Amino acid sequence: MLEWLHRVSVSVELLLAYCRQSNAPRVMMVILKPARMLEMRQKMTITNIRQRDSKQWLLAMLLMWLLACPWGAARAETCSVTSPAPDFGSVDPITLAAVSTTATMTVTCTWSASTSTPNVLVCLNLGSPPPRYLTNGANQMQYDLYQDSGHTLSWGSTYDGTTPISFTLVKPGSGTTANANVTIYGQIASNQPTVPTVGNASTVYSQTFGGTLTSLNYNFYSLTATPCASQASAGTFPFTVNAAVVNNCFISATDVAFGSTGLIQSALTATGTISAQCTNGDAFQIALNGGASGNVAARAMQPAGGGGAVNYQLYLDAAHSTIWGDGTAGTSTATGTGSGLSQSLTVYGQVPVQTTPAPGTYSDTITATITF
Repeated sequence: MLEWLHRVSVSVELLLAYCRQSNAPRVMMVILKPARMLEMRQKMTITNIRQRDSKQWLLAMLLMWLLACPWGAARAETCSVTSPAPDFGSVDPITLAAVSTTATMTVTCTWSASTSTPNVLVCLNLGSPPPRYLTNGANQMQYDLYQDSGHTLSWGSTYDGTTPISFTLVKPGSGTTANANVTIYGQIASNQPTVPTVGNASTVYSQTFGGTLTSLNYNFYSLTATPCASQASAGTFPFTVNAAVVNNCFISATDVAFGSTGLIQSALTATGTISAQCTNGDAFQIALNGGASGNVAARAMQPAGGGGAVNYQLYLDAAHSTIWGDGTAGTSTATGTGSGLSQSLTVYGQVPVQTTPAPGTYSDTITATITF
């Protein structure tokens, strides 16, 4: 009897293991055939009765297990999610403005036709809690991903104690599939003027959320859902956030005012300022044109009505030795590298000794051009 019992229990275990497979058919015919049947004796004894009762008990237990087996019905209830692709496009740090973008994820949940759990709580977890940074090598730019358009609720994860995206889907009256589009709101923080470019070119900054930082959790239920914090991960949705930091420059200037004079019997000097704010790491040069004369090597101020001129020149240095021009006719340009902050360059003006023209107000307009 012990040998027979052992063989039947092995058969039961194999059937139960098969029952647990996800693709088990809904209908099965099970035939139990013990490896060796005991021969019944013509005379029934107490031992025979016990053997027969043991067989019947095992068969009854086996049938109960088979009836309880779900045969894959619950396995049909699943959820999936598409990975988002947040991209901020071109970002100009020296504007000091925040930059926003959006991205969409689609969650799809499927029920079996005869489900007893018509609701599903979906939880989308994102690790690496704020502050978050887009990076390029050692360079970084602060940003975050939010659940709301007001950028107040950061997208987090129940695994690190922050707030995941969560919502409930309900099985439709007709059909077995429901979808939800989830909008992600990204924002690069304002006032980050020193974020650099690399190699004097547009530079991509990114952050990748791999499989260990994303988790799709869900729970199909009838009346009460299992909280997000108590759900096991059912999959991941890795993705990358991108932004391209671009080069830019702002330029402004103050006047070079020589004031009032009588006879020009000695040189007159004055200074002005050109301010340049360029992206950190961005090389630039500033050229000055020739003004009304059109000649960078021989500039002249003229009165409003014409008829006379006051010769003058603009220089890069206080010694008045290097003419600030456009790089032609022996002149030079100012060069520098942006820091993301405003940089001031001094313009040194000089009116040399010359024949004094008729009294009046003399002026010239110079155009400063920055190249980067």
